[in-house]
Amino acid sequence: MATGGTKVVVQAIAGNAFITIIKFFGFFITASPSMMAEAVHSLADTFNQVLLLIGLKQSSKKASRDYSTGMGGASYVWNLVSAVGVFFIGFGVTFYHGMHSLLAPTQNLSPISWIAIGILVISFIIEFYVLMGAYKEVEKTRGTLSYLEFFGQSDDPALLAVLLEDGAAVLGVTLALIGLVLGHLTGSPIFDAIVSLIISFLMAFLAISLGIINGKLLMGKSVTQEREEEMKVFIESFPEISIVKDLKTKIIGTGNIRLTLEVELLGENIIDYALLKHDAEKIEKGESAHRILLKSSERMVRTTGHAINQMEIKIHNQFPEVTLIDLEVD
Repeated sequence: MATGGTKVVVQAIAGNAFITIIKFFGFFITASPSMMAEAVHSLADTFNQVLLLIGLKQSSKKASRDYSTGMGGASYVWNLVSAVGVFFIGFGVTFYHGMHSLLAPTQNLSPISWIAIGILVISFIIEFYVLMGAYKEVEKTRGTLSYLEFFGQSDDPALLAVLLEDGAAVLGVTLALIGLVLGHLTGSPIFDAIVSLIISFLMAFLAISLGIINGKLLMGKSVTQEREEEMKVFIESFPEISIVKDLKTKIIGTGNIRLTLEVELLGENIIDYALLKHDAEKIEKGESAHRILLKSSERMVRTTGHAINQMEIKIHNQFPEVTLIDLEVD
């Protein structure tokens, strides 16, 4: 991820860690199920974002003997682990507590506390600040894509995770505040319990969405068909290329794509005609044709290799996200 994206994750960790502490404090004051749900929600988000940061650090490591193409996929692995954690910890604990509160008719509410309301307001401000940070980073990278298209095409699930999690957190804090107030206005614990259940389902939706996004990337998702066509048109414009017979892409990390090509070369545009003419003149002067042709063939192999290297450089310059190219000549 870009530096800005990493900064967003670090801000999210700091903000959610602080919010988790004050929300649990608020729960001990009010015994509110929705406050408990929000505390667990923030706790799950904090651990989740720590995992995101671990994934980002690992994915930035360069290629090594054990990982010849780098560890770009590490962020997807940790993001998937964090999505599972959000589901089982966030959804599981919150849903259980909400159902327990809903089915406990003798539950008594503690007197409404301005401290608890203050905690939720502070939480809202911090969550909203982090959300805006993630939103600004998304705006920098999504270009002309709609949000739906961006969510489907982005190879940076850590940034998406922070955006989704803090969006859900802002909504969750608002719901918790509503549940707390309604419960004390009506004297009924049912509103608070229902809000707790809504928050749990919100976390389940979040976890499933992140799981689907990262699952696709781990399975080797391709870039869009439009982007592949753009690459094909550009490569076929090379004078050395007759036709691109096959082109495949695979996302191997955030901002890293593996490009596999099968092409037919135009030998007439690779040959060094000046040297070829020089070889012909040597043969005409009586030098060994066998030796000259052998050297010419050997030179052609090197010339073809050099041409391929130059084409790969041009591809990378035009499409910086293409960091690995497998080119097969048919």
